[in-house]
Amino acid sequence: MKRLSILLAGSALAISAQAVNWVEVSESSSGSIFSIDLDSIESSDISIIDEKDVENITVSILRTYPKDKDTKSDDQKEEKSNIDHSEQQLLISCKDASYYRRAFVNYDAEGKVTKSWQSEKPILTTKDFKVTTPKTVGRTVIEQSCKDYEQDEEQ
Repeated sequence: MKRLSILLAGSALAISAQAVNWVEVSESSSGSIFSIDLDSIESSDISIIDEKDVENITVSILRTYPKDKDTKSDDQKEEKSNIDHSEQQLLISCKDASYYRRAFVNYDAEGKVTKSWQSEKPILTTKDFKVTTPKTVGRTVIEQSCKDYEQDEEQ
């Protein structure tokens, strides 16, 4: 079962493995770097049953965790559980700066998968989306993705 979930999550993120154009968007207060794959931003054909008129987009996100520093306690080091970076695929509603995480894959420093997950929800509603808070990393990532999508559409 674990193998199947890794395969499914890997296939959901396969877009980012084919054509990758990572652009750094933000850094969190903990030192994580957030990047978006400009080549992964596209219109989504996934419909939201209670809001059919809203166009949603998909984007792949890369979160690179800060390297461990000796100043952290052993508990803090364990909490990170050896994640070097994580790729996520988000479904975004630019209308209200909200998102739904469709899949993620966590990797260690050697590039080995440590954990993966893929949504099994066949139908989504607006309640499945999380609205981002202004002036946060999440909002910055969403706004930049929407801006890049709109610029691409104009060309």
